[in-house]
Amino acid sequence: MANIRDIAKKAGVSVSTVSRVLNDYPYISEEKKLKVLAAMEDLNYIPNHLAVNLSRGKSRVIAVVLPWITNPYYLKILEGAIKQASQHNYHIIVIETHYKENEELSVLDMLKHRSIDGIIFTTRQLSLEIICDYKKYGPIILMEKNEQLPYIFINQYEALKNALHYLIKQGYQKIGYTLHRKNGFSANERAKAYATIPKQMQYQDFIYVGGLSVLDGKQLAHHILKQNHLPDALIVTNDAVSAGLYAAFQNQGIKVPEDIALISYENGELSQINDITSIELPLSEMGEKSVELILTASTTSQELASHLIIRKST
Repeated sequence: MANIRDIAKKAGVSVSTVSRVLNDYPYISEEKKLKVLAAMEDLNYIPNHLAVNLSRGKSRVIAVVLPWITNPYYLKILEGAIKQASQHNYHIIVIETHYKENEELSVLDMLKHRSIDGIIFTTRQLSLEIICDYKKYGPIILMEKNEQLPYIFINQYEALKNALHYLIKQGYQKIGYTLHRKNGFSANERAKAYATIPKQMQYQDFIYVGGLSVLDGKQLAHHILKQNHLPDALIVTNDAVSAGLYAAFQNQGIKVPEDIALISYENGELSQINDITSIELPLSEMGEKSVELILTASTTSQELASHLIIRKST
């Protein structure tokens, strides 16, 4: 297999000239460049782009950290990140963590060892202090508002608050909501929003933790229906859980919205098909702008707006 010394000998140039051509350096005469390219073709030389990129101090790879790749919520973010990265000739790798700290640490070590050029945390289990220890090795983007690292985030407090007060205006009195996990940035913001409604409308029994899938929604519905008293409205973690709830309620003769109203987060295909009122989240845009934050020094942290889309479920 040919190497750059073989190319230099055949082209009649120095090894350093071949290296400059491979690294696309300026100020090389067109004559020498053409000689090097012709020699590469004659010798069937295929450049090792990974080695070339590393020699420049760049891998042209960005890691997107997410808990589960199967969840449509995170897939939308990933879709936006891939779209934006490809426009800059960058690649995206996906790190699926299941909220395990050691998995998050492994991707931070990748940044430290220059295997990647940046990290986008869609969510995290590690403390902010630990993650900040690695920011000297490259850009780290969070999807939560903070004072230490750049971020692109959706105001979860305002999103839930707006949905809650819409339900109150519609006459609902016993309002609950569902979460995937009890602790975390989004969970804390939603808890603050829930505290803004009148005390007599706050029911700790109607705050449900756990689940991201359609089946999780179905199981949650069975749990809810076993309670002695029921909520008359629910704001649900995502479209998948909402669809599971909706189907299970229908099977049990519970009418939506007459018996229980539903609002979902996301506003994807499942909420549209089932005609469920939904909080529209600009997830793809979050992915795109997170990549921009990594690649464009002039881009600043941003808060993206959510919108309540009213349908028949309320």
